[in-house]
Amino acid sequence: MFDGSHGELAGNADWVLDVENGVAVRFPSPAQSGITSTTPETYWTGAISAWGVALAKLGHQVEQLPVGAALTYGNTSNPQDLANYSVFVVDEPNVLFTAAEKTAIVRFVQNGGGLFMISDHDISDRNNDGYDSPDIWNDLMANNSVQANPFGFKVNLDNFSEDSRNVRVSSTNPILNGSQGAVSQLSFHNGASMTLNPTANSTVQGLIWRTNSTQGNNLAMAASSTFGTGRVVIVGDSSPADDGTGSPGNTVYYGWTENASHSRLHMNASLWLAKLQ
Repeated sequence: MFDGSHGELAGNADWVLDVENGVAVRFPSPAQSGITSTTPETYWTGAISAWGVALAKLGHQVEQLPVGAALTYGNTSNPQDLANYSVFVVDEPNVLFTAAEKTAIVRFVQNGGGLFMISDHDISDRNNDGYDSPDIWNDLMANNSVQANPFGFKVNLDNFSEDSRNVRVSSTNPILNGSQGAVSQLSFHNGASMTLNPTANSTVQGLIWRTNSTQGNNLAMAASSTFGTGRVVIVGDSSPADDGTGSPGNTVYYGWTENASHSRLHMNASLWLAKLQ
């Protein structure tokens, strides 16, 4: 499930699969059942529709959580409760999660769910409410009722653009060398890095770092960890998932196809989060 309820459409953003009348509706339209192996990503209008269409081509069901829908975990009366999904994707949230939502997200991961977190650079508040995605992600991890810093990283308040090939060397890492191909680079166009804290979570590991960084706990551009029986992946920029086509009036860029590694990273990570590789 892709979140569309926390300001992902704010300002010039379009970080959803599909938009109908200005809303990221639960079921993208046209229906997913019409997708074939040759369907273009423009089948849906969101700036990350290529991601959703690619998942659908592999046989996975994708939905969106619309504005006003409840974000819960363990609420059997909510048809979009997180317990009904394998993976929750949140691309550059611009609205703080409530206390109850933070508990729901962390419990979802703790009990086996997959969380794909995408941040953007510092000072990227698109709706002028005083919070941008680094603030929102750090608040989720620092101020939830389950465990402080459960995932073992924080988003740095920085802003940089670069093409990095400083990738962890591991032929067995399913995110970097999974069924969707090998990842050899990651390009940021104004993104943020992460600081890793293996003391807080010993499973955290960097996947890709800034070009001139050592492969340690600082300046990671993408990272993963496990918490409880669940899994987490974070990428510090929304640009790599941007497919270059979105709602009319929004300015988007061709990040998804900028290099082959971008789609491979996001798709491999999605499957790993779903425990399919």
